[in-house]
Amino acid sequence: RLSTEVTRSDAHEALRLMKVATQAAATDPRTGRIDMDMIATGRAQVERQSREGLNTALKELFAERRGTRMSVSDIKRQLAEVTNMTNLTQEELSELLRTLDADGFVQYNERSQTLFVRAGGCGVRRKERKAC
Repeated sequence: RLSTEVTRSDAHEALRLMKVATQAAATDPRTGRIDMDMIATGRAQVERQSREGLNTALKELFAERRGTRMSVSDIKRQLAEVTNMTNLTQEELSELLRTLDADGFVQYNERSQTLFVRAGGCGVRRKERKAC
């Protein structure tokens, strides 16, 4: 309703709308449960934990292959074997690889869909990288 005066019922409606909007923003679409991580990080707790697990699995996979060049398709296949995750999308994998590249673990070339596993594997961010 349009009015120049704000009534008590207007204030109650505003609070109700804020509560509904917050609840909608904090609801994990996969589980239907309220997850405050959705508001704080933009990702559900389950998704964040899954991503951390994949990140760890990739680091372990790369630790065994230091100094080698690998294709992204090989990485995806090997990661699926280790984690039993066959539904990982190309974009999700690329995002993980870009993060590992920024952290200094690999040198990722999106254009050729290959990466080089750094021999040192020191994980120092690119700007701060010293001799490993």
